[in-house]
Amino acid sequence: MRLVVWRDRYKLSQLKPALPKVMARVMLSLMRRRSWEMRRLKTFSIYRIFIFCLLFISFYLATYIGAGTNLSTTAIFAESKANPAATETAKPSVNPPVNPPVNPPVNKDNATEAANPVSKDNAIEAANPVNSVNKDNATEAVKPPVNKNNAKDNGKKPTAPDANPLGLNNLVPFPTNVALPIKVGVSLFVNNISKINEATNTFESQFDLRYVWKDPRLAFDTGEMGTNRLEFGQESAVAKLATIWNPQIKITNIIEKDAQIVPGLFIHYDGEVELIQRVKATFETKLNLDAFPFDTQSLLVAMLSSKYNSNQITLTQDQEDLNESGLDPDLKVNGWNPQGITFKMTQLRAWNGAFLRQIEARVGMKRIPNAILGSIFTPFLLTLIVPTIFTFFSNVELAPRLVAWSGSILALVALTFTFSVRYPWLGSNSLVSQVFTSGHAYQLISVLLSLTLFNPDVTRRMDRFIVEELVRYLRWLVPIGFLGVLITKSLLTAFDW
Repeated sequence: MRLVVWRDRYKLSQLKPALPKVMARVMLSLMRRRSWEMRRLKTFSIYRIFIFCLLFISFYLATYIGAGTNLSTTAIFAESKANPAATETAKPSVNPPVNPPVNPPVNKDNATEAANPVSKDNAIEAANPVNSVNKDNATEAVKPPVNKNNAKDNGKKPTAPDANPLGLNNLVPFPTNVALPIKVGVSLFVNNISKINEATNTFESQFDLRYVWKDPRLAFDTGEMGTNRLEFGQESAVAKLATIWNPQIKITNIIEKDAQIVPGLFIHYDGEVELIQRVKATFETKLNLDAFPFDTQSLLVAMLSSKYNSNQITLTQDQEDLNESGLDPDLKVNGWNPQGITFKMTQLRAWNGAFLRQIEARVGMKRIPNAILGSIFTPFLLTLIVPTIFTFFSNVELAPRLVAWSGSILALVALTFTFSVRYPWLGSNSLVSQVFTSGHAYQLISVLLSLTLFNPDVTRRMDRFIVEELVRYLRWLVPIGFLGVLITKSLLTAFDW
């Protein structure tokens, strides 16, 4: 370009003697202006390409960070599912020897049992080859049959006690002369919830479990005993449970590492048995965090008898059980509001086609969003407010506006990365991810408006009146519409509409 200008100047200098001085000055000034405008257009084009490349890179980084968050969340869920306690919960029906035969050989006398050895647990284990294949996958309910060989057990080193005292007994025969299925009342009273861990989908709690059933064989004369109720606590309760029949109910979603279960046993004169367990442990539960920080969670405690099918026992709740259930009035959890407790009866299909009764207790917890909302929306709005004022409400040239939006884009990308590290369990469907995605879309729209309708070099070639009308409406429509979308989405999520 400079060679062309100097060549024109040289030709013009040759024509100066023949042309008036005024015409020569006019032509020189026009050439200088044309050269300056072309250099300006060339510089502006390079700057525009740089801005578009910066936008593309920022959106690619935001998408990559969102994908990485989802992968980390999936890895966390997979790690929690790999826990042995979760395997027991997911496969409660892989217990071949846990369901005794429905036919009544178990309830016959010893002579009948000796004549019919097939009905015994050891004979079932020997006759059923599935036991040897699935022994590793079976739950702890199948462990007691292995201990039936007393000669071998006496020579072994004693193992740690089972986290569930109900699993200690497997030898006492099923009750006779009772209506089937035997009703087992279940109640749960929550004393404390110390922690809810969203990253591992677990919670720590202490509660009292109460099981009630009736066994006529345990009835006694109040006159001879001098009381109408026998009481057994802790170690004596464990020892007594080993001598009576019990429904073998387990908490399927408990993490038995560091679990503490303290039993208490009452036997009434009419044969009614009342077992109370004080449980303090960590439990697995599925948390849905799409509505974070306006989410409400249901903390699960699942109870199941994997030894007896639905034709033998049934888990029930009468009015007395409901009265014994509930939450401690002084229960407080940091960042959460307790909502109550609900129960649901379900049944699972076992490996042999029989159905197992299960009861699910769910404790409702609603998150307190006040502190989290400030940490999310305050930095988010601050990254957008300055370039918004530059673009829509002040007469600033194009270059400062683009510089402001470039800083805003980089700041929002950094904020997205920060929240992905701080809350790694949030997926792409969560409210926080949608808010950040809306912010990137708002930035893109604002940059495009700055380069087109709010750019004097572009609007100079368009109709002035049409451009003025469009700018007048877009000046308020874009920022207020974006703010309305954020408020509407937050309200819909908060009130679950």
